[in-house]
Amino acid sequence: MKIRRTTLTAAATLIALSAVAACNDGDDAKSAPSAAGAPATASPTVSASASATPSPSSTTEVPTPTPTPTATPTPTPTATATGAPVDATGAFDPAVALANADRTPYAATETMKTTASADGQGSVITAGGRVNFNTPTREGRTETKMTITGSDEPMFWMEVVNTGSAVFMRDKSKPGGAWSPSSTADDTRSDSIGDYVKALVDAGPAARKGMEQKNGVPAYHLGARMTAAQMKAIDPEEYRKLVDKGVSGKQIDVWIDRAGRVLAHTQSMKIPKDGTTVTTVITVTYTDFGPRETFPAPTAAAS
Repeated sequence: MKIRRTTLTAAATLIALSAVAACNDGDDAKSAPSAAGAPATASPTVSASASATPSPSSTTEVPTPTPTPTATPTPTPTATATGAPVDATGAFDPAVALANADRTPYAATETMKTTASADGQGSVITAGGRVNFNTPTREGRTETKMTITGSDEPMFWMEVVNTGSAVFMRDKSKPGGAWSPSSTADDTRSDSIGDYVKALVDAGPAARKGMEQKNGVPAYHLGARMTAAQMKAIDPEEYRKLVDKGVSGKQIDVWIDRAGRVLAHTQSMKIPKDGTTVTTVITVTYTDFGPRETFPAPTAAAS
């Protein structure tokens, strides 16, 4: 089973879509889809509460962004951040936070939940683990599990270790499942959430929703709807996959702290499928910031 380390949200969307299709196909519901994405690292990205919810009613659209990599801030062992100055109310300017973010590598716990539903059928993907950010590749150890509405039996359950130079996978749904290497270069490519944050900051006042608490931390909420053309400028691979499925755009909301770190993000979109519409919502949270960690290659004993 092939698992990509990039564009986690697009991968989760397509897997969930396949699951909904399987629900609607009767006997085919037991057939697990091919995994197109890896577990939560994927942007920043399992101890967090996935409380973030998208804002699908927003009509703000972001101007086409320049896909310039966004720096991420210096980590701290706790959620306390330094960076953009705050006013008497504790508010800060997200543009200043992003502009002054540090590129120092750091680790965080990433938790993701993806739901896809149509005509009373649906699927849920949960993913999480410990991941490094601000590194050339998304080093980390994560798990991804998908279930169908009304069943606790996973359609698939994969564990992935990214050492930074190689990716190893195993099927946890099979007792004693062995690790297998993946040699595809794309498997170790980093994610693009930083580019989405930059696009939202560049969108100006319309995308600035104001200060909120996120994971117990003061955070600035940015949100807008992005068109397919804007997605193409940020992540061409995700654009191609979603446009192939008939997705014209998506709502994206991001919460950042004063150090420019992403604390959470949500994405929601509607996907036409066989005369109906699949509603997909992806929620990712990041907690427990700390120094960069090492993720060695797994061995037979490291199970």
